Amino acid sequence: MRSHPTVAALAVVAALAAGGGCKDKKPALAPAPEPQKALRPTEAWLRGELPREANEGVPVPGGTLTVRVQTEPTGLNRLHDQMIEGTMAKYTTGTVYETLAELDRSTHPRYELKPLLAESWDLSGDHLTHTVHLRHGVKFHDGEAFTSADVKAVLDVVMNPKNLTTSLRSYFLDLEKYEAPDPFTVVLHWKKPYFLSFRNFVTALPMMPASALKGDFNTLPINRAPIGTGPFKFVNWEANKAIVFARNDDYWGPKAFLDGLVVRIVKDHTVATQMWERGEFDLMTVIQPGVWRAIEAADPKNDWAIAGYNRIYFPENIYSWIGWNEERPMFKDRRVRTALAMLFPYEQVAKNIDMNLELPTTCPYYRESASCDPAVARLPYDPPAARRLLAEAGWKDSNGDGVLDKDGVPFKFVFLVNPHSVKMAKLVPLLQEEYRKAGVELDIEKAETAVYMERMRSHDFDVATLLWSSQDPQQDQFQVFHSSQAAGGSNYVSYKSEEVDRLLEQIRVEFEADARAQLERRVHRLVYQDQVYDFMTNRPSLDAVKKRVRGLSPSLAWYDLRKVWLAPEPAPVPAPQ
Repeated sequence: MRSHPTVAALAVVAALAAGGGCKDKKPALAPAPEPQKALRPTEAWLRGELPREANEGVPVPGGTLTVRVQTEPTGLNRLHDQMIEGTMAKYTTGTVYETLAELDRSTHPRYELKPLLAESWDLSGDHLTHTVHLRHGVKFHDGEAFTSADVKAVLDVVMNPKNLTTSLRSYFLDLEKYEAPDPFTVVLHWKKPYFLSFRNFVTALPMMPASALKGDFNTLPINRAPIGTGPFKFVNWEANKAIVFARNDDYWGPKAFLDGLVVRIVKDHTVATQMWERGEFDLMTVIQPGVWRAIEAADPKNDWAIAGYNRIYFPENIYSWIGWNEERPMFKDRRVRTALAMLFPYEQVAKNIDMNLELPTTCPYYRESASCDPAVARLPYDPPAARRLLAEAGWKDSNGDGVLDKDGVPFKFVFLVNPHSVKMAKLVPLLQEEYRKAGVELDIEKAETAVYMERMRSHDFDVATLLWSSQDPQQDQFQVFHSSQAAGGSNYVSYKSEEVDRLLEQIRVEFEADARAQLERRVHRLVYQDQVYDFMTNRPSLDAVKKRVRGLSPSLAWYDLRKVWLAPEPAPVPAPQ
């Protein structure tokens, strides 16, 4: 093989040829370059805490914030059951759509109410009458004035049983009537008290113009092109690429600092990470645990992240779960659900998949609230005990083929997963192996988000997994666990318990917070004891934001993009002469 001179050797030859040396002297070789010194992240950066300067300075108007999101919504009409998933709500609530009141982010963890499109309200002592006085001078993005007729139209849509609005309608089951006596007053009358009735009314319903809600609810133009009153207005939506919003210069309140907001839809986490490394996102969301840990090392290849971005770790009100469809005969038996939960290798998953970033949970309520009972212990990973429970439930390998069976039916089922979930791509094969050892066969089926959610709503699955999220620490689990909500509600697993039903109904009429928390703890204990879900973890936000982005603070209500602004780009360092 022919060898080639190095760049340094060629430089020496050139110097000798120019008469720069003699026979008895060896030329001096250029010193070897020093290894590049890597940046060291601060402890605050490692913890995901925003530095103080991230919220300091005099706001400068202008610029566009580009945000990465993992999922593309099925639509942008936040009243529609198929369009209310949590990610979409985050970047349209308070930006495009506004509600009558909002959660005051400065009052964490209570999140008290703060007027928004409502100027004030009067609540009767018996909790049966709510009178809301609307703000004057508010206009929708299409120029129409916002009045009580629009509030009434939104309620009309939600309360219409022909519309896919079951999730929101569950909040208004006891609403007797509502009226708009004048253009700036709305009055609600309730059949019986409900502790969240007013809070839900003023925070859960995005206001839309009455004119945009006329027609077939499933095909309204507003489903793809939202019209709200917020500081940003919809521009366009390019499928599988981006949704674009621009500042609303006719906004009734303080104008947003940003010129625009671009929501980039990148489903594949590997592709998103590559784009993030190239600086294509100002706000990178849903960073995978493996990537989060990998960029912590003091290594030159991580300098782009340490120098250019602040990391954000914030425990959100989100929990992940595996649900057993109780319409399937094998999952009706609590012993079977419990056994499968005891085959979940929690410590292995926490270490190798979650990278010890997610927080274990057994509770459907906000972890910082009094509603979760700290005495509820997670089921242990215990395969022998799981096999005993399955045997007690009548599942035995009667024909010696290695698969348990009962009444001639083998214990086989299908786990429905989203193909873009990195965690489930690692977790489900692990569970498949654990179940196989216990004589249970698991097959895997993948479905894109829209199909996946339709399958969940129609109970067309054996086992599936989801995240439940809420931007409010005060929660009502009625639509998730009450037996009435198996038909059209969010009780996708068809769970039925007379005692849980009774408690959920009692909670709705309990206004004393401490007494309500005790009832909610009983619900927590029962749904975990019944293994309605295999509760996995409370998932934190793992985000990163460019250091020039100011005014971004995490909260349960997500980031307040009305206050975000971009500091000027640092001047380039002149090259040495």
